[in-house]
Amino acid sequence: MGWERSVVDRKRSFYLLCLGCPKNEVDSDYLASALMSRGWHMRERPEDAGVIVVNTCSFMVPAVEESIESILELGDTGMKGDRRLVVTGCLVSRYGKQALSSLLPEVDIFVDFEDYPRFGALMEGVPDGSDTRGVLPRGHASTLSRGYVYVKICEGCARRCSFCTIPLLRGPLRSRPWEEIREEARFFLARGAREIVLIAQDTTSYGMDIYGRPSLPMLVDELCEEDGDWTLRIMYMHPEGIDADVVDAMRHPRVANYLDLPFQHVDAGILEAMGRKGDARSHRELLASLAESLHDLALRATFIVGFPGEDRTAFASLYDFVAEMRFDWLGLFSYSQEEGTPAFSLGKGAEASVAKSRIEELSALQDEIMRENALDMVGKRVRVLVEGRSLEADGFWEARSWREAPEIDGVIFIPHEGGISAASVREARIVATEGIDLVGDLQSQ
Repeated sequence: MGWERSVVDRKRSFYLLCLGCPKNEVDSDYLASALMSRGWHMRERPEDAGVIVVNTCSFMVPAVEESIESILELGDTGMKGDRRLVVTGCLVSRYGKQALSSLLPEVDIFVDFEDYPRFGALMEGVPDGSDTRGVLPRGHASTLSRGYVYVKICEGCARRCSFCTIPLLRGPLRSRPWEEIREEARFFLARGAREIVLIAQDTTSYGMDIYGRPSLPMLVDELCEEDGDWTLRIMYMHPEGIDADVVDAMRHPRVANYLDLPFQHVDAGILEAMGRKGDARSHRELLASLAESLHDLALRATFIVGFPGEDRTAFASLYDFVAEMRFDWLGLFSYSQEEGTPAFSLGKGAEASVAKSRIEELSALQDEIMRENALDMVGKRVRVLVEGRSLEADGFWEARSWREAPEIDGVIFIPHEGGISAASVREARIVATEGIDLVGDLQSQ
């Protein structure tokens, strides 16, 4: 009887591997919620589950390759056995179920975005149209145990950057009503979230499609009315969308003084070819204005290296800009020629070896900047969100302040001591650095 029970339980259990960005993590949470609301159980190991779900990314060629490698690994005969293998996400949207079925015969079910509202029914074999429950509320967040939750405020994108596949994968901008976003935030705040992280492909475009104008400031104002000791962090803010209203909204004491800006380049010609506005001068003016309006502002910027037409002069301008601006954090990406994008016809861009060399130059520069920025933090007291025990440093916990976004920036290591718990907010004094990371002491308050 015990063996029979374990077989039954495994059939209604699932393992979910999420690849890609936080926006995909939110999608994964919805898929998991759809199953868990039906009594399914999430497993930490694929071999313990009856259904293996791979939520894929295909934003760039390297992401496509990672997705396929993961599918093949989990679809290996020894791993899969009698388990069902399900593939969801951007890979399905980009290449279609029919093409992928030929390429990946080990996959039992491919699920596109349009299938998400009936994901639970699909996994239980309910025929089309016989399940009318639609999109279920998100009742699960994979990051909640660490004290923060991503909340996606819109899907798709209204901008048309020449290099970007998002409009192909996710479609046009589709904003969620602010009331729905508030309810989701309330749900997780009531369950212990201490930081709500707003995400989208472009958060500054929020509301244009349903309210007729950019409405991020309105959304921020409404969310900040919620009670409790918690922080609101806004990610993926397009430089062209930051205006006086956005800055005013960010002045609310609940909003983290942190900006994530995808500048992508500083050369005017490169930016024009990318379908974007601006140059080094306009970027510099924006940053100066923001620094004047928002004190102690932490800045993260992202740039694409090796875009078609980027010669040594254009790269030198980018290098000098990074050296001058001294960003707290920097994301660097090598240009990837993506079929279906307007930039595809421009060619592959810089040779792979050249792009790699340029990224190494920028990385070495930025590493030194981040080390110096970290040293400047020593002696300061900061409010931190303790996320949990460190997997990198034995005997330490990991925490973040306003200047570190989850998963992509540095961390603050806190020595293990009694009274610390995950998803708690404390005050720490920065006592040392560990490369670009910080070491905090809760005892020295």
